[in-house]
Amino acid sequence: MLNFTHLKKTSTLAFSLSFAMPTIAAENNDNEKYNDVMTVTAHEATKKPGSKTEISEQDIRRDGGTNFGTLMRYQPLISAPGNISGSGSGKSSWDRGGFTGYNIRGLDANRVSIDIDGMPLPIAQGRVNSVGRAGFGTYGIGRDYIDTYMYNNVDIQSGATSVSNANNALGGSVSFQTKTASYYLYPGKTSYFGYQNNYDSTDRSYHQGLTMAGGDDDLNGILVLSRRDGQQGRNHGDSINNYPENWHSNSLLAGFGWQINSEHLFNTTIDYSTKTKNAHYNTWDKYGKKIESLDHQKSKNNRFNLAFKDQWKPTNISWIDTLTTQINYQQTHVYDNTDLKHISRGNFNTQTHYNTKTYNFITTLLKSYDNQKISAGLNAKWGKDESPFYTSAKSQYGNFFPDGDYTKPQADSRSYQLGGFVEDRISFNINNSNNFYLVPGARAIYQNTKPQHLENMRVTNINANQLGKQYSSNSDFKILPSLSFMYDITPNFTTYLQYKRGAQMPNQNQLYGSYLAHSQMYVLVGDSNLKTETSDNFELGLKGQPTAGITLSTAAFYNKYKNFIAYSRYKKNFVGVGNRIVYQSENRDKAYIYGAELSSEFNIGTWFESVNGLSARFAIGYNQGKSKSSYLGDKYIEMDTIAPLKSTIGLAWDDPNQYYGFALTTTFQKGKKTDGTTRETYNNDGKPIKDSTDDYFRIAGHGIIDLTGYVNITKNVKLSGGIYNLTDQKYWDYLSNNKLYKTSNYKYLEMFTAPGRTFQLGMDIDF
Repeated sequence: MLNFTHLKKTSTLAFSLSFAMPTIAAENNDNEKYNDVMTVTAHEATKKPGSKTEISEQDIRRDGGTNFGTLMRYQPLISAPGNISGSGSGKSSWDRGGFTGYNIRGLDANRVSIDIDGMPLPIAQGRVNSVGRAGFGTYGIGRDYIDTYMYNNVDIQSGATSVSNANNALGGSVSFQTKTASYYLYPGKTSYFGYQNNYDSTDRSYHQGLTMAGGDDDLNGILVLSRRDGQQGRNHGDSINNYPENWHSNSLLAGFGWQINSEHLFNTTIDYSTKTKNAHYNTWDKYGKKIESLDHQKSKNNRFNLAFKDQWKPTNISWIDTLTTQINYQQTHVYDNTDLKHISRGNFNTQTHYNTKTYNFITTLLKSYDNQKISAGLNAKWGKDESPFYTSAKSQYGNFFPDGDYTKPQADSRSYQLGGFVEDRISFNINNSNNFYLVPGARAIYQNTKPQHLENMRVTNINANQLGKQYSSNSDFKILPSLSFMYDITPNFTTYLQYKRGAQMPNQNQLYGSYLAHSQMYVLVGDSNLKTETSDNFELGLKGQPTAGITLSTAAFYNKYKNFIAYSRYKKNFVGVGNRIVYQSENRDKAYIYGAELSSEFNIGTWFESVNGLSARFAIGYNQGKSKSSYLGDKYIEMDTIAPLKSTIGLAWDDPNQYYGFALTTTFQKGKKTDGTTRETYNNDGKPIKDSTDDYFRIAGHGIIDLTGYVNITKNVKLSGGIYNLTDQKYWDYLSNNKLYKTSNYKYLEMFTAPGRTFQLGMDIDF
């Protein structure tokens, strides 16, 4: 049964209903039939190749997307891996919990671009500075800087990003579009007021959101406020609960649009978000067999962004239809302050920071000419990263590391990127009905990254000049071609074949990270000479409406990768520490990933009028991927970032008069066990690599059922909610827990279970 003690905070909803009563009383006829007001912003329908997913504000509300992870709840090959505070498996006591980023088709973290209105979010920070080789491929600071209430739309590209995307990445992109006044206003409606509150029992979080917009086509503005308060997320452990924490977040967005004249539309936006957390937890050893420390962490992160955007439609320049230019400034700050009570090392304090400043410029030109749609653009990005670090821990190996076991996780750095693209969509008419499209394109990228303030990293044995020989600037230039063919099977149903070249430039953590950090006296270090990771991506797909009442998107893909960056072990002389075991990042692996996905929706009422309002949706995603290192005797091994087969089946009923609606959605995911590898312990001494003896915990398959629904009390007031994991299924998420060991303490394993039965309840007031 549901634990209704968690309903105590929902009493606030009753208070909120008092705001709705005057609205209800003002209705002239309680039995009047009414429909939700839907605002449609018209855009030219331009067919594009590739797999693209759009999550609207309505989808976020309907599916209970209250945070970075649940936003992707029903996506077949998109998910948000995460970690809980205090977990082991390569996590230090002072790394934070939370979502590390998004996983799209088997690539995750920094290989997937995340941006807000075109401004990229900071990279995820690796853990190796604090836990040595056990932390390879894991992240101590993630990329969760968002509040889902602040966005009208989320656009997702799967696979290597398109040439028109200034934020190129190998795995795809997730782009959040902030709310704008024009989304809520239209001719005849010059004001909008929206209030939302919601309670989610998963983390006992309570949310209040306010949106106000006003104006007309010439001048309009918007103000959005959001507040969230919550506690630790729930698990389904029978013997151990998640460790206690409480958190609070505030988000603010203000913007206005000004139609300066018939040619220029100007928009500006300021948004600010901050989140604080207070947590108590235990940190276990990496095998999950014993507790190593009892910890208390206070953490905070904030993000500030200022954006200016101009859309120019000149009337006297024939070669420009539209020229859109935007400039952004972003500043982020992450701060964690952790007091540790270590079982063997005593009490000490650690403070970590990750601060960024970024300027971003993007301009895009569009021109239609006869049977061609030409787009071209330029972009530039300049940024600085800083990672101040402090610990009071005493060194266990004072003879080798008199300054302590850990230094800064990475050198300060500045980087800039210049890019440009051109793409042409050429259409050909066949039999005066069916269209064939040829879409060639190319993007050029130059990136330069340079370490700064190396004097802040100096230690007793190594000065800044010596560091300068190890850490130097890195730059690269790439041209990324793209070619697509599309054919309209029907005017609303298109097939395509696409090739894209992808690239991922080395980031600051890979170039300059982990200097002198170690585990059992290993030295870990970045490499300034890293090459760019590259990919070749092939995709065949169908999308559109094959017939009335059916919407379909399906794709099969094959991607091949070179120069994947990982850590290799050497025994060599290293500046300041002599002959020692050194782990250094290098372009070590090659890989391939293939798979297929399908998403579909069926409006059954289109075919049977008697069940008008009944609909169904079905989605399924499958991918396989293997990687192989350059080590002698190595073989292709399944990548641990590849999610197992997942499918979603949903059945929904929406009353034709929009009084109410409900949906039953079932999600199935196949089980999987991670394949072990000795690549992280290989001596690199010319002998063949040996097979791994690591035995990981098998993540069992599972099936969960969600029941969601809504009731329109009036045309302005809606109650909505859902019960998730209706059958209280006990399961683990594979991508978040693929490195748990089979031999771990069962209490430890239970700590990582997903939530059992939970619920959400919320109310929306819209005028």
